[in-house]
Amino acid sequence: MKRRITFSGENRNLEDIVSFYNLCNSALLKYKENIKKGLEIPEEFIGFTPEELDQHFKDKIEELENLICLDLLAAVEAKLRMDYLTRVYNRKKDNLSRIFRHIYKEKAERASLDEDILESWKEQYPQAKKYISDYKGALQLRHWLAHGRYWTPKLGKKYDLLTVYTICKNLVDYLQI
Repeated sequence: MKRRITFSGENRNLEDIVSFYNLCNSALLKYKENIKKGLEIPEEFIGFTPEELDQHFKDKIEELENLICLDLLAAVEAKLRMDYLTRVYNRKKDNLSRIFRHIYKEKAERASLDEDILESWKEQYPQAKKYISDYKGALQLRHWLAHGRYWTPKLGKKYDLLTVYTICKNLVDYLQI
């Protein structure tokens, strides 16, 4: 068998990511309110109209949501890849684990998330098809965010933080990973 990947233990769970978002979002809103009330006005905001200030913080919160969406999608990818490797390393006897071992013989840890891991899950658990398809659709957002957003994405639907969280949570809960 090939050299095993050592898990770092630094992968994040969805609840911790959302908790971090809530903390940052609250801090941004409080900061904006302190500026509006004149309690603190950093130099960069001198001369802003109330509308410009609102737009500035709206943009920052949108950016925070994009970063959190990326983190959520990456956290689920980590769970899926760790599940894949654990099934291989532990030589589990279920059909999915056997399929994963076959893939591992050919591709090792470089198995494709989309074509190898997710498609194997869908093949073995057709009742999970909707959750897997939703996640695969959201992966287009992940690719766009992770690769610098230099093109106009064709995502097929609008993804916001709640939508991405729901997709990720549904998949993780259904697959029990």
